[in-house]
Amino acid sequence: MGAESQEWNEFCHAIRKRREEYPMTQRQLGELIRWNYSMVSRWESGALTPSAEVIEALDAALNAGGEVISLGLQAAVADSNRLRKGTVEAKASTRDESEDMDRRRLMRDAAAVAVGGAVAPVLATLTDAWQSSEPRIPGATVSQEMIDDWEDAADVHVKRAYVDAPAIVLAGLAADFADMAPHLSRFQPESVDRGLARAAARHAALIAGKWFDLGYHREAHRWWKKTRTLSERAGDTLLAAWLIGWEAAYRRQDPDEDLNAVLAIAQLARRLAGDRPSLPLVDNCGSEAQILAMLGRHDEAIAAWRVTEEAFDRLPSGITAPDPGSMHYARSVIYTFVGDAKQASDAQSATEGLYQPEHRTATLLAFHNAALQSRTDPAQGAQRALQIMERLPAARRDIRVKAAARIVLKVAPEEARGLPAVRELRALTTSQSA
Repeated sequence: MGAESQEWNEFCHAIRKRREEYPMTQRQLGELIRWNYSMVSRWESGALTPSAEVIEALDAALNAGGEVISLGLQAAVADSNRLRKGTVEAKASTRDESEDMDRRRLMRDAAAVAVGGAVAPVLATLTDAWQSSEPRIPGATVSQEMIDDWEDAADVHVKRAYVDAPAIVLAGLAADFADMAPHLSRFQPESVDRGLARAAARHAALIAGKWFDLGYHREAHRWWKKTRTLSERAGDTLLAAWLIGWEAAYRRQDPDEDLNAVLAIAQLARRLAGDRPSLPLVDNCGSEAQILAMLGRHDEAIAAWRVTEEAFDRLPSGITAPDPGSMHYARSVIYTFVGDAKQASDAQSATEGLYQPEHRTATLLAFHNAALQSRTDPAQGAQRALQIMERLPAARRDIRVKAAARIVLKVAPEEARGLPAVRELRALTTSQSA
């Protein structure tokens, strides 16, 4: 099957561009990945679509840092969506078991691009076998073990999101949500339905976030809407507060968003969290403070941050955040925008030893540090931000990473706009692809 879609065309162009920049001939690339050079020519021209194993090999051979895998995943997901749409239009009045299996297969094929073509089919078969072996809850199509497993999977995906490229995380999420989808559409006993909806809501929020990171804002908004629907279905107000807060945390980093509208979402999430100390309350108070700081409402931001600290101090013992440095990170954001170098520096120093260099939060904090430099030495601050960006694999230079880098530009003096490093950083952080 030829690669005729726009997504596959972008994939083909990326292979050809990277090979030529190496520089490397088609024959040399073919020898490196142990394929005939004529196949390389067909992949680059779009005459043939490469398998998941080939996409992995191309990414490694071209030292693409996940970029080729990311583009391949996006193209495969787009193919899945088109094929699924065709199935729905052809069978508008039916949704039987075979159609559900087709949907799961399509999504798993997309996921295989990023998680390893050779392993994915085995994983899918064993997952199906494991689920089939578990006794179903009376009146339900799922077992309690399946629901618990999807809850555990959400925790795993959260941890992976801190270190892996968005496309890689999205692949795993796609496979898991595709497993849940058939059961969500069928009748379940009320308690089962709530548990299933809770696990699905957490996955949906993460899926929305990864689409956002990849720049697919329409898809992100679709999944945030799905998140809210599933949260309501789960009947868990704290869960809804937390996940709506995630939505605000992502959307505040989109330069095209109205920050006042995003502030309203954060305030809704805070109200849903209630007054009793909880992690969702702390997170949402902190998110509101960060947005106020970004809006230039510095006194309000500091007041909101003090409320956040009070809520954090009232948390019951034993409750820990998924990200151990989340409070320090939030304080760093707020005081970097406010311009209090001591508070921001103290927050950044407090995270020493908490994160490995490849951890997302470590990268974002490094940009905050560059922003502090930018206030007094904009050329040095911008150059520092460029160095951070250059060290990142292309697949990890996503929307939120670029948003953190843009803080350097926002806090720099007005007269610094014409500096070469500032202009270069602005071009790099406003482009669609890094």
